[in-house]
Amino acid sequence: MPTPIPVETFDAMSEAAQDEYWDELTTAMTGLVLPSVLAQRAAHQLTRLVDRNRLRPPGAKAIGSVSASFAVGKSTFVKDWAQAAYRDLLGPACADPRPTWNPEPGVTADWIPQLYLTLRAASKIRDVLASMLLTMGYPSEGLVRVTTTRVIHAFRQHGVRLLLIDDSHFLDVSNKDSRDMLDFLKYLNTELGELGGTMILVGADLHESPLYLDPQINSRLERLTLSAYPLATEDDRRTWQRFLKDAETVLLPYFDCAPAGIFSRQHAGYIWRRTQGYVGDTALLLTEALLAAFDDGSDTITTAHLDAVPLSARAMAGEAELRTVAPQPSRRRRVKVPVS
Repeated sequence: MPTPIPVETFDAMSEAAQDEYWDELTTAMTGLVLPSVLAQRAAHQLTRLVDRNRLRPPGAKAIGSVSASFAVGKSTFVKDWAQAAYRDLLGPACADPRPTWNPEPGVTADWIPQLYLTLRAASKIRDVLASMLLTMGYPSEGLVRVTTTRVIHAFRQHGVRLLLIDDSHFLDVSNKDSRDMLDFLKYLNTELGELGGTMILVGADLHESPLYLDPQINSRLERLTLSAYPLATEDDRRTWQRFLKDAETVLLPYFDCAPAGIFSRQHAGYIWRRTQGYVGDTALLLTEALLAAFDDGSDTITTAHLDAVPLSARAMAGEAELRTVAPQPSRRRRVKVPVS
């Protein structure tokens, strides 16, 4: 993100300087990931899992699973967490475009502490093996038993300690080969566990997957379910407002004429109705509304700015449904004591 410039200062800048800043700001806002209370809690759980597995004796370790319905932002969350963990692990070596390490005395190899795979539909064992080998720069051809051995050797050679398999709901466990796939995952977990590593499965609605029904996998699973921000209880409302307050801390320095609490107090309910608490839609709504208010010379962000932002089809359908829900009748008639 660019260094924030007060609105009054921006107004006094030259047109060239304004154009340069505006271009930087709009570009940065497009890729912005807002801090999320729920994501921070989930990140803490994943970090604890990885740390515990690293300290446990060699052998099969606990398997992490991150499940959520579509559009909640599970992949964005996991990638953001994994990138932070990668930077922490490499330290100064992170600046090296090709970090290396010494798996044994006298041997230097590329250091690849993480593998992040995104699966295709109906992925089979050979597809998973090929993805891992290609990611690490190895040929992917060969019989499954040969490529499996090649993968395990590469794990040891390159210091792989975290294997993330995204879109795990695409794993083919629906036919006669399903047992082989489940056994393959257990084998990967055992071999990775010998190195103190962790395997994390990421996917949509994994609670409905056969992965969760396998007794051996299920006995090692540490399940993490992500969701949109609900708004059913007072605690939910406070958590939602905290999320919006954190968003204000990031966003409002770029539009400092807006009043404090513009999102977390003034428009909190309105924003939730538009997004139903989905972080991705909320980030898009807040950033686009802020940019629109900045651009049209406003000194605050109004519901008109919020309404003008097109969101996902899911969000629009959810908003339409909320607007058509019949209002609840007054409780007064149920609690009012008749006068005798």
